[in-house]
Amino acid sequence: MKLKHRLSLYSLIIFSVVIVVISAIIYFSFYNTMERKELKSLESKSVLAAIFYLDQDELSSMEHEDIRAQLAKNISRKNIAVYSVDGKQVNGKLTHDINISSVFLSDVQQKKISSFATNDFFYNGIFYKDNQGDFVVVTRESKTEFNDQLNSLLQILTIVSIASLVLIYFFSQFLGYIAYQPINNIINQIKKRNTTNFQEPLQLKKSYAEVDDLIKTYNQFIDQIAQTFSIQKNFIDYVSHELRTPITALIGTLEVTKNKQRTSQEYEQTLLALNQYTNDLQESLDQMMLLSGAKTSFELTMIRIDEIVWKVIENATLYHQAKIDVDFQVQNIHTFNYQGNEKLLELALNNILFNAIKYSDNKLVKITLFEEDGKLQLHIADQGIGILEDDLEHIKQNFFRGQNTKQYQGKGIGLSMAHIIFKLHQIDLQIVPNKPVGTLVKLKFKHF
Repeated sequence: MKLKHRLSLYSLIIFSVVIVVISAIIYFSFYNTMERKELKSLESKSVLAAIFYLDQDELSSMEHEDIRAQLAKNISRKNIAVYSVDGKQVNGKLTHDINISSVFLSDVQQKKISSFATNDFFYNGIFYKDNQGDFVVVTRESKTEFNDQLNSLLQILTIVSIASLVLIYFFSQFLGYIAYQPINNIINQIKKRNTTNFQEPLQLKKSYAEVDDLIKTYNQFIDQIAQTFSIQKNFIDYVSHELRTPITALIGTLEVTKNKQRTSQEYEQTLLALNQYTNDLQESLDQMMLLSGAKTSFELTMIRIDEIVWKVIENATLYHQAKIDVDFQVQNIHTFNYQGNEKLLELALNNILFNAIKYSDNKLVKITLFEEDGKLQLHIADQGIGILEDDLEHIKQNFFRGQNTKQYQGKGIGLSMAHIIFKLHQIDLQIVPNKPVGTLVKLKFKHF
């Protein structure tokens, strides 16, 4: 059963119970109120009958005639009986009514007034003292009109209840459609996803808080999956690209070497070349295994960004004799604290700094660390060849090399690898021209 139909069913059941309870309360309240009203009215008629039958000797003929007219207007004498205290009927035309028992007459004498009802009549009895003696005056009233009113009320409540349930059903269906519409939109968007666009976030113009939370959670989940797929794809690309070159060089060198006898010096040169190819292969494997580790067991710990930066600067100075100007403008040392993977961040910063050194022909590189809106910012500015405007949108892609980098050795994976690592750490990477010359790399750390 669909959710909207289930909601309609639940709403119908709940409102059915509520309507039945309210209808029952209305019915029985009306019944009790009308019954009390009828018995009270019948009591007044009993008093009027007692005056007519028992106080005739105490009233003038005019007064007695007035009582007769009131009695005739309110109750028939066929519904009046006057009994003595010993239970004998002494007046009235109400005879042979099995509902008027001696028990009832005794109850009236004890309580002075009593009443009861059957399916067809209301009965009332009053104890009346007269100069002629003590009497019990009993009157009755047909319940036909009373029952007709109750039946009419019951019919009205039934019709209103059924009509209300029908309206509630269709209204709940309509509300279910409205409430379920965002979910339908989500389902339709997901159905259109495939291997090429699955990472696109879900978007809804009109929704409500719970669905917004669902969309937000889904988009975050898909983003994580997309990152994992991206790492996997990049890893495969790196394997196919990085291993092909050194392996081809190794095979080619071995083939050339075995074609003819070589001198000792030529063998030494060949061994040095093979050793270089092997080292390149080992370095590529280390990088790929490190990136593969980020995919499967990416562990985050609390690290110090400034310590990693100093380590990268030290390596650049030691191995590349780099000229680096460092400007630390951070006053609060806690700003350097960050959740991340030290090896991955060191690799990424090494790639960024090495590019700055290489493409500036070892000119001065300036590193600036500062705080903005409570978040750490890292800028690396060089005075190199810069990046052409047409290349800016492609510079982070795998194996892409700028049009002005032909004379520099490179494979086009350093920056793309750094971009992936920064993205995994929620570090925003921006690359812009550094006027008047060179390139400016901006890193914005987002604490998470």
